Amino acid sequence: MLQSKRFSTAMFSLCLVSLGLVWLANGSAQAQTVDLYTVTDIAVDATAENAVAARSQAHKQGQRDGLARLLKRLVPASDQSLIPPAASLQAERYVQNFEIAGEQLSNTRYLARMTIAFDSERVKELLQAERLPFSEKVSQPVLVLPLFKAPDGAKLWPEGNPWWAAFAKTLEAERPLRLIMPLGDLEDVGAMSIEQAENGDQLALQRLANRYGAKDGIVASAELLSDPSGDGPVSVRLGAERVGSLSRSGQPFTLNGAPGEPLASVLENAVVRLQDSLDEQWKSQHILRLDTGGLIFVDIPIESLTDWVDISRNLENLPVVSQVEIAAFAQTLVKAQIYYVGDEVGFERALDGLGLTLSREEESWLLLPTAAIPRVNEPLNETSTSF
Repeated sequence: MLQSKRFSTAMFSLCLVSLGLVWLANGSAQAQTVDLYTVTDIAVDATAENAVAARSQAHKQGQRDGLARLLKRLVPASDQSLIPPAASLQAERYVQNFEIAGEQLSNTRYLARMTIAFDSERVKELLQAERLPFSEKVSQPVLVLPLFKAPDGAKLWPEGNPWWAAFAKTLEAERPLRLIMPLGDLEDVGAMSIEQAENGDQLALQRLANRYGAKDGIVASAELLSDPSGDGPVSVRLGAERVGSLSRSGQPFTLNGAPGEPLASVLENAVVRLQDSLDEQWKSQHILRLDTGGLIFVDIPIESLTDWVDISRNLENLPVVSQVEIAAFAQTLVKAQIYYVGDEVGFERALDGLGLTLSREEESWLLLPTAAIPRVNEPLNETSTSF
């Protein structure tokens, strides 16, 4: 059974309660609007001897399909072959609630679309029992600009841009790495030109991302290499460049459609492939293994009670942290025990995301702001982009 998160404040618990402190969720509010454990738009279609039986059969199938989608969303691609088939699981055991839309039925057939909220703790118990690594961290929004290059010129905004249309149709909002699209209105057009997008203008892209509450932006390019009206398959060269606090270009590659496959279909498949790649990179940086873990004793220098409130709040909301216990509390120093899941590298990476770093001092570990520690080799952007 999973160990629930617990924050032990010993003799200070009453003091903190009397101060009326509110523990706020870590990360941006926007990042928390995506619930990875809710699966939407599950199409169900069943036929049986009567409408009641068809409905029951469809709902059970929808729950199995939803659980399969959820597990694939959480588990990295390298381990997805180890996921047990949804048909072998009691999918309804993991369902918290579900909603039905677009219900249609006849005497023997039932069609609808389901939205299912799964019980996160039970799903994690399943992942632990199957010894499957997973990631449940949702990124802050990342703005994506679809730049289409064709022989008659480049297009960035919606008009006449099939790459934009593919994103608008295919982009999935429930992914761990949250890609969002701009409106493409006059203000956007004035903020970013085609030339600026082609040249990777960091300031222009960052300003545009800021408009949508996004931390970073990606220029995703699709260059048409063949005549889509010709006899041969459509060929498109794809690339992506992320601009944020750090930037890194992925290696472009060529995607060939099937014979007779229309350009729109090729581009829609490319959007899925882009999101798959970005999600895998994101998940690889935030992997949890509930079957492993550790305990570390740390000294945390503070200047005020507010410092400790901020640090403890952020620690408690890290997915890799299962428990924090105070061993001693003084005016300028807190001694704490931190229990974490996964390995040390993942734990340190999670701390780094909070702007905190572990530093060894004689026999003790210090937990300090990253800015206080000289850094020789800066890590790559945790969501650097490549296909």
